Amino acid sequence: QLMNETARQRIVALSVETRPDWVTEAEVKLIRRLGVTKIQLGVQALDETIARLTKRGHGAAEVARATRLLRNAGLKICYHLMPNLPGSTPEKDIEMSRLIYSDRRFKPDYVKIYPCMVIAGTELFRMWQRGEHRTYTDEELKCVLKEISALTPPWVRVDRLVRDISRKWVAAGTVKTNFRQVVEEELKKEGRPCRCIRCREVGGGEYDLNDLEFNEIEYATVGGKEIFLSFEKGAKLYALLRLRLPNKGERMLFAELRGAAIIREVHSYGQAMGFSKRGKGKTQHQGLGKQLLERAEKRARAKGYKKIAVISAIGTREYYKKLGYVLEGTYMMKEF
Repeated sequence: QLMNETARQRIVALSVETRPDWVTEAEVKLIRRLGVTKIQLGVQALDETIARLTKRGHGAAEVARATRLLRNAGLKICYHLMPNLPGSTPEKDIEMSRLIYSDRRFKPDYVKIYPCMVIAGTELFRMWQRGEHRTYTDEELKCVLKEISALTPPWVRVDRLVRDISRKWVAAGTVKTNFRQVVEEELKKEGRPCRCIRCREVGGGEYDLNDLEFNEIEYATVGGKEIFLSFEKGAKLYALLRLRLPNKGERMLFAELRGAAIIREVHSYGQAMGFSKRGKGKTQHQGLGKQLLERAEKRARAKGYKKIAVISAIGTREYYKKLGYVLEGTYMMKEF
């Protein structure tokens, strides 16, 4: 880790996958010691009947506990969701997505939507053979994915929509790999385009950054508020910052985070450039992240927090040091 702080090529993010019921205090301490900044949780569905039929081993309560613990440690959170599981219906899948995006216990930062596929030789395959499980038609699945995409808030990134598994392995379920393209095109034609982060990222190239608009979205979660700060223009997103404001008295796992506002993510989009290079009109490394940090610090001070913490990746610690942050535990800290 010490080598990575100043290496020529640096690891600037570390994401791992796990189960909600495996997220304990000891596990969160371990993943922070390892430098993890993002956790992907195998949620699949928030329905006790579905969890029992699929022998998932956990339910909504475990997902809620894991989410609160991870969020209070500053980690970014991705849910893996699986429509078309045994016991579900298109309507139930849509309703569960609405719950995930609106219930204060959940509200992930990212989602991956992997419709269930039946693979030969599995217990699910035998259920399907006995007629105990029906896979959606492609038209039914498209309707489900469209509604979930239309429901997705602008502070969520849909990382993936449908998993690319070789059709030779799939006994039942969709084998279409361009579902995302179809879904996005149809939603645009219907006048309700997907507003997720991935659909709005500005991408590469050169852009005029002089007339960007600053936006702020505040939403409630268990244990504190989340502030989503961004620079945007029209339908395009140029930079974002996730700020957590824990409730006073909220139990924090790490001593250095007690009494602190927490920056869980800072990200600028566009053409990547070297640390020391700046190009006119380039979207990345033009100070958008720094501007968002300053606004987050101002917001935290105004709310009465005495300090602010960043869950910095190991490879970005030097960046924060230049902005007055110091390493405390595994977080970059600044006292006001």
